[in-house]
Amino acid sequence: MTDEALFSVAGKTIAVTGGSSGLGLRMVEVLSRHGANVISISRTHPPERSREQGCGEVVDIIADVTHAEEVKRAFDEAEARLGTVTVVFNNAGVAQMARALDTTREMLAHVFEVNVAGAFCVAQEAARRLIAADCAGVIVNSTSILAERPQKGAAAYAMSKAAVSQMTRALALEWACHNIRVNAIAPGWFPTRLNETVLEGPAGGFLRARNPMRRLGEAQDIDGAVLMLASDASRYMTGMVVTVDGGHSLQG
Repeated sequence: MTDEALFSVAGKTIAVTGGSSGLGLRMVEVLSRHGANVISISRTHPPERSREQGCGEVVDIIADVTHAEEVKRAFDEAEARLGTVTVVFNNAGVAQMARALDTTREMLAHVFEVNVAGAFCVAQEAARRLIAADCAGVIVNSTSILAERPQKGAAAYAMSKAAVSQMTRALALEWACHNIRVNAIAPGWFPTRLNETVLEGPAGGFLRARNPMRRLGEAQDIDGAVLMLASDASRYMTGMVVTVDGGHSLQG
C-alpha cells in the first residue's frame, strides 16, 4: 500500500456531528477535500458551502443528538443518500464555563445530555448499523485535554469529557470483535464558537504563554489526526486518545 493510499478517505461515507461550526466544520471540509462523501449532522444550518472540483459530496442534515429518534432519522437519510456510514466523527458538544459553586443541576444535566448521552447514542446507532451490515467501521469521539488536566471554571465540561474518554475505551473493547475501531481526539485550546469569549480576553494570552509552542491551535492543526483516524493509517489502533494540543498538557 502506498503512503497516499494509507491515509486515503476517498469514497468513504463519513458522518460528522456538530459539523456546522468550529472543529466539526473543519472536519467536514478536510474530509470532503480528500474525497470522502460527508454527512454533516447538526442542530443549525452550516455556512454556505462551495463545491470544489475533486471534492466528495457533502449532505447537511439537521438533527439533535440528544433525541434518539432524530439520530435514527439522520442515519436513515444518510444511508438513503450515500449508503452505509462507515466512519463517524462524534463531535457535537457544548461547554458551560462556570465555577463549580455556580454550576446548577440544570447546567450539569445539559452538558452531560449533549456531550455524553448524545455521543453514546450516535455511537450506538452507528455500531448497530455496521454490525447489521457486517461492515467494518470507525468511530472517533471528540474529547479534550481537560478530561485529564481540568482547569478552574470548567468542572462540568471536564467531567463530561472524562466520561467520553472512558466511553471510548469501553466501546473499543466491546466492539473490536465486530471490526469496529473506536478512538478519540483530544484537542487543546482551539478558538471556536464554544470558547471564543474566553480566548479573546486575558485568558487567551495566559494560555498562549503556557503553551510550549506559544500559540493556540489553528483549524488546520487538526487535519492530520482526522485523516489518520478515518483511514487505514490507524487500522491497528483502537481505544486510543490522540492529543492535539501543541504540548499544552505537558505543563505542570
